[in-house]
Amino acid sequence: MADTTTLYRFHWPGGATNEGRGEDVADALEKLGFGAASEAALDYYEVIEESISDSERHEMLKRAYQ
Repeated sequence: MADTTTLYRFHWPGGATNEGRGEDVADALEKLGFGAASEAALDYYEVIEESISDSERHEMLKRAYQ
């Protein structure tokens, strides 16, 4: 069965980073033990690996606008 979560890399003030998987950013942060509201404290986050459904949706949108 395919993984339905996305892998994120979270960058915090001060240079610390964490990686976690979730349905969305808030879910990934909660799975790492942070509250969903901690997203506001991030410097930024990266999408490292999209879920298969997100990737397919993005490819479909790219084709629609070509």
